[in-house]
Amino acid sequence: MSLRRTPVNNTLRPYQEAAIAASRQSLTQGITRQIWSLATGTGKTFTGTTYAQQRGLPTLWLVHRDELVRQAAESFSKGWPEASVGIVKAAEDDYEAPVVVASVQSLSAKRLTRWTPDRFGTVIVDECHHAPAISYRKILDYLHPQLLLGLTATPYRSDKASLGEVFDKIVHSYGIQEGIRDGYLVDIRAFRVEGKADLDEVHTSGGDFNQTELSRALNTPPRNRLIVDAYQQHAAGTRAIGFTAGVQHAYNLATMFRDAGIPAEAIDGSMPLDDRRAVLARLKTGETLVVLNDSVLSEGFDEPAVRTVILARPTKSLALFTQMVGRGTRPSPETGKTHMVLLDIVDSTRRHKLMTVKDLIGLRKDPKDGTSVAERMTQESRLSDEAERWLTRLHLHSEDVLDLFESLTDDPAPSVDWRDLLDDLTTIADDPDRRSEVERYYARFMQNPLDPATALQQTRLAEFGWLPDIASTLTKWEASYALDKHRDILAQWSAHRAGTLAQLMGWDPQQAQAAMANQLWQLTPATPKQRALLHRLHVPEELIVTVTKGEASQLIDTGLAAWKGGAPAHA
Repeated sequence: MSLRRTPVNNTLRPYQEAAIAASRQSLTQGITRQIWSLATGTGKTFTGTTYAQQRGLPTLWLVHRDELVRQAAESFSKGWPEASVGIVKAAEDDYEAPVVVASVQSLSAKRLTRWTPDRFGTVIVDECHHAPAISYRKILDYLHPQLLLGLTATPYRSDKASLGEVFDKIVHSYGIQEGIRDGYLVDIRAFRVEGKADLDEVHTSGGDFNQTELSRALNTPPRNRLIVDAYQQHAAGTRAIGFTAGVQHAYNLATMFRDAGIPAEAIDGSMPLDDRRAVLARLKTGETLVVLNDSVLSEGFDEPAVRTVILARPTKSLALFTQMVGRGTRPSPETGKTHMVLLDIVDSTRRHKLMTVKDLIGLRKDPKDGTSVAERMTQESRLSDEAERWLTRLHLHSEDVLDLFESLTDDPAPSVDWRDLLDDLTTIADDPDRRSEVERYYARFMQNPLDPATALQQTRLAEFGWLPDIASTLTKWEASYALDKHRDILAQWSAHRAGTLAQLMGWDPQQAQAAMANQLWQLTPATPKQRALLHRLHVPEELIVTVTKGEASQLIDTGLAAWKGGAPAHA
């Protein structure tokens, strides 16, 4: 069955057209379970509804919260006016409509099986990073559409469940960096505000901080006052959304703002929907300047007038960090908004790796306080004078020299932070069966796996950034587990870089592989002494910050040999 497709004046942006084209091309290759990864504020819903209209087939649009159903239904009605749009949620049950918008919670087995598995030609899953959850799987395992399309700004899950269990491929990506570069998202000016809380005693749960412990550590009058002061200093008078460590933290912080004369309110998931809408309406008009929430507004909230995002809580989850910052990146021509202000309240921790703007944008370094993310992006994309001089001295006659160099400088080591591995070990320790299984595995390769980590193991761990006082608490098997993970994650990356660097420097590829990517020590970051010597040999800074110990050793040997031989040292 097909539906009428009256042309509508829906002008697509180039990246939106590219997303649709990529989906069509993938369908011809038999890839029917696809993902679009589009940054928050770049029009995922509009692009999806437009594509559904172009396909003209019965369509099911799935959202994960009841309150998002109406929003999606309105988008369909605007973009595809001749289609009859039905809603399935709570008491509403227009399941026979050709286009259905439904919340996952509403689709009980009884409701779901009223449809035949092939009832819908197109099924679109909004915020599809939730799709590996059991509540989604029972729906998606039952339905058999011609196209299953997932939409998300965050194609990863902090609980390590894999989107690959549900979808075949990310067929198109358009990230926040591209959105800022192309002018479809506003620039970001971030301010890092140093808090005084100690996060090292806060445990990890499900890939992020334990919420109860985090709230206890952060919800204090001095810290809340610090946040209010930061808003007054860097973002006074702007409309702001603040994300807190729990519901009570939101209400306490709202009170602190009001005590300072700043109109502020808090919302939480238990509030009636009409009350929440009233608060957000006051934010829109400017009657309320600051709205605090735990996580209610991290998805599905779109208010372009919001100019400031306050991260009153840290996170270890890139997905959550992306969602929170995305509340402020939408342009607002009506208010003349040219950039957003990000107030990132950062507290003391050695144990946890916190997400920052660098992780969000994919930068080599975080921007300095108050400077533009766009400026930092430009700086990192521009070839320095030092790099140009160094490249001209290389004995490489290839049009690919710039591409080779950029592939190295734009290719930092995969994320394998030691604190993530410590979390893995904690998770294993909390599961007796899993711990016993892992201990038996390592007992096959070592004697006394429960003995303390050896001095050599601790040295290697330190080279990967482990703090000595934490590495010394590990057993032999735990140290081996961590080192194996470091090696496994870095080995393929390092082997690829060895080939690229060999091509750039004119080295023998096999010798380069052996010298730079075969041993564990070669994969560890370059030492300060190595980096200092590379600077003296005029190796560009943008390359130095990415090199491993093995790569640095080779570059130094080559540079010193050239210097001793009287040739210009090009490494």
